[in-house]
Amino acid sequence: MTVSYLHDTLAEFITAANLLLKGAPDAKVITMDEPGEHLVHLQSLSATNLDIEIRWFKDWASWNLITEKEFEMVLKCQDTILNFSTEIFNNAKQILDKYGMEGYKEKWIEHDFPIDEYNRLKSLLKK
Repeated sequence: MTVSYLHDTLAEFITAANLLLKGAPDAKVITMDEPGEHLVHLQSLSATNLDIEIRWFKDWASWNLITEKEFEMVLKCQDTILNFSTEIFNNAKQILDKYGMEGYKEKWIEHDFPIDEYNRLKSLLKK
């Protein structure tokens, strides 16, 4: 998947992990391409298990340029909430370690590194 600087995808992934760890029934993450976007739909199946669907839209459904019914399912799988959240944290940590706060801002232009959400996730995972 391509992830454009037009959307704050990393913040959404970290927020989704935080919500799921706190018991939310579902969360959604958008990864914009130019044009098009993926929608990652995360649904809790239980207190520990997660259903993951990744849908592809030819245009930006999040900006109402296409309806939410016009998608292609590109992936459907299951994972544990803990594993999903740990992977999100590990990837965010790699990005932070590699680029730092300033380097991330240079690459993402419109968005700062989501340090508050990152620290919440770190605390929830007890890292």
